[in-house]
Formats: sequence, structure tokens, C-alpha cells
Amino acid sequence: MKIISMDNQLSVSEHLESVDHPNQMQLNTLKFSGYAQFWREPGSVREMAGIAAKKALSKARIRPEDIGFIVAGQSGVPDYIGIDFACQVGAELSCKDIRTINIVEGCNSGISVWEHAASLMKQLPVGKVGLVVVAQRISEAHQDRFGLMNAILSDGAAVAVVAPEHWATDGAALHYLGAEDISDCRFVDMMRVEHGGALQPYVTEVFDARHDKLGRERIADIYNFDADALNDFLTLRTENNIKIIQKVISKSKRKIENPFLIQTLEGQQSIESLCAKLDIPTDRSNLELLSEVGHAGCADLLISLDVLVDREIIKPGDDIIMSTISTGLKWGAAIFHYQK
Repeated sequence: MKIISMDNQLSVSEHLESVDHPNQMQLNTLKFSGYAQFWREPGSVREMAGIAAKKALSKARIRPEDIGFIVAGQSGVPDYIGIDFACQVGAELSCKDIRTINIVEGCNSGISVWEHAASLMKQLPVGKVGLVVVAQRISEAHQDRFGLMNAILSDGAAVAVVAPEHWATDGAALHYLGAEDISDCRFVDMMRVEHGGALQPYVTEVFDARHDKLGRERIADIYNFDADALNDFLTLRTENNIKIIQKVISKSKRKIENPFLIQTLEGQQSIESLCAKLDIPTDRSNLELLSEVGHAGCADLLISLDVLVDREIIKPGDDIIMSTISTGLKWGAAIFHYQK
């Protein structure tokens, strides 16, 4: 399977300096973590992803009727309870008689979409292509976009048109080599959205998500962690991230040398630390996009890939590792090779 076209949608940019928030210390933490700009989507996630899909299809000169499947992953609160995001994107493209898969795995949706797309590719009718869609749109009634650990939650969407290896293309293409993920289910509650589900269905008029407990304080409260237990947990996060990256590399059929790391945009210190542990220079990562994009959840990876390929920072011949940590608690990684 290979990517023959990509595009993304980031609608309205805003700057951290202009944010009015009751917790100035948290805003200072975000600045220290490298954030400066973030994105808001004034419309729905359906509309945002639909725009990205139409742009990606137009680049490849592919018609909606040529799509054989849509695999869509989302992080954040959906437009409506129980709505199928993959079908929402299909509705924007007027698709019918099509396979769809809807993935809701937080940031790791950005990895799982590739595993499912590769599976569906084996059954794809001749002459058809697939769509891989990832998106995040924050519901600020339910969640403070400035309150998750050390990251600003951005709204954004990205789409890749994928085709079989034998599909004829002009120029270079990104070839999917494989993906892996693992979960430590003990920490499933770490990033849950507290309000709007069956246990706490209503958001009252007096509720303000900006006053929710933040980051490490919230984790320590959920799991009754003392300082040592919290440090052990943070060590586990890093170790499993490295473990899953090494696992997907070891299972690759080609030798991965001097890879380019595309990591979830979860903070400057986190990405720098991971690069150091993997012996990857930070200029061979998507770190420079952190201040530009913010943290768009599962869309971070494909947005970064699209931008870095477009800017020719990722070049033909490069191997690319995508890596993420997600609610679950889940770690995932995928490998691509950019080839003429």
C-alpha cells in the first residue's frame, strides 16, 4: 500500500499570547513546552475533514466514485453522540456502496488507521483507491484545550489517498511498511473526558472545563500516585514508546537507517528526550511544527507528514517513523518509506 496524495485542513489560527485563561501558570507551562500557535475549527469535524478529503482527491485527480473504502480516526468529542466519523466524511463526498471503518482511539487513531487500511487494501476492487482520514475538533464545553498535560489541543484534519503498490504514479510515493501498537489498560482513565457521557451526561451552566484539574495533578488524583509513583508512570510512558518503535523497526523487511521521526506533538521536552534516546537528531523530527500546529491529536502525524513532504524536508529515500502515545493507555508506531 502506498500514499499517492495528501492534504490537510487547519482553519483559523490563534496565538497563545492572546489567550484569556484563569490559570496563567498553565499558559506559562505551555509556552515553556514550545507552543505558540493553535487552530480552531468554526464548523464541524465533518466539514473540516470533508474539505481536506476533497483537496487530497483533487491533487490525485481521483473522483469520489473511485473510492473503495474510508478508514477514519478521530480524537476529541464527536459532533454527535454515536455518530460514525467515517460515514460523515463519506457523506461529504456523496459516497454510497462503500466500506467504512470508524476508529476512536484518541491519538493512536493516527496509527490504527494504517493497520485497518492495509487490511482493506487486500480486498480492494481493481481501479479503486482508499481514503485514510484523521481529525480532531475540541468541544470546549467538555474539555479545556489548554489543560491536557503540557500541550495545547488544536483542531485539524488530514487525509491520505492510498492505493495498491502497482498503482502508476508520477514522481515519488510514500510506501507503508507496517505498524504495531500495545496497551497498558490499567491507565484507561488517564485522559477521559469527564462530562457528556452516560455516567455524567449533562454539562451544567455553571460548569467551566478551564477549572478542571490539570495534567499531572489530575493523574495523581485518579490513581492516588505519590511523587515516586508518578515518576514511575512517566518513565513507563517513555519506555513503552521506545519499545513499540523498536518493535515495528525489527519487524520491517527493510533495514531502517537514519529515520525521520514524526512524533505526537506533545511538547518540546518530550520530543527532544525521545529523539535523544533513539539517537535521532531533532532536525530529523517534526519538532519544528509544534509551535505552528499545536497538538492536533491523532491528526498530528499525517498533518506533519503532509507539511514536511510538501516543504521537501522529508526527501525521497527517507524512512519515516510515526509514533504516538494515547488514551488507552496505548502506544503505537508505523513505518513508511519515501521512494521515487
